[in-house]
Amino acid sequence: MFKALFSSIERTAIVALLAALAYATYQLVSIENDLTEANKTIKTKSLEIDNLTMQTEFLAQSVELTEKQNQKLIRERESLSRINQAYQDEVSQLTNSLHTSQSEIDKLRESSDEATKQWANDSVPCDAIRLLKYARTSECDKDGGTDKIRVRNTAGRISIQL
Repeated sequence: MFKALFSSIERTAIVALLAALAYATYQLVSIENDLTEANKTIKTKSLEIDNLTMQTEFLAQSVELTEKQNQKLIRERESLSRINQAYQDEVSQLTNSLHTSQSEIDKLRESSDEATKQWANDSVPCDAIRLLKYARTSECDKDGGTDKIRVRNTAGRISIQL
């Protein structure tokens, strides 16, 4: 019986060892599969990191270029603002000059002196306007406005563009 028991224990041990060997083989294959999947995941993540690094560099360069363009546009906007302000100042100055000139002309028209009144209300002859067309502007204001030439353009009067 001892012999039969021993052989039964041997068989049980052999079966247990075979089962342990099968389990170890299963574990080894499972771990190899997990390792292969982990390596694939590592490679994929590494490629994603490289891709994101390139995108980051591209975006950094893009931001730098955009900042330079923004600075250029801001300088251009400031320049245009100064030019626009100078233009508005000049328009305002010319408008004021026009109003002053018109009020002076109106004073001449309402003058008590008949000769001045008639002179202010008469039209400028076409020949005089043609002569003024070729006059130099520097000749019209030599001594601070005493020899300015003013040509009135009103409704019902002769008007010719210079």
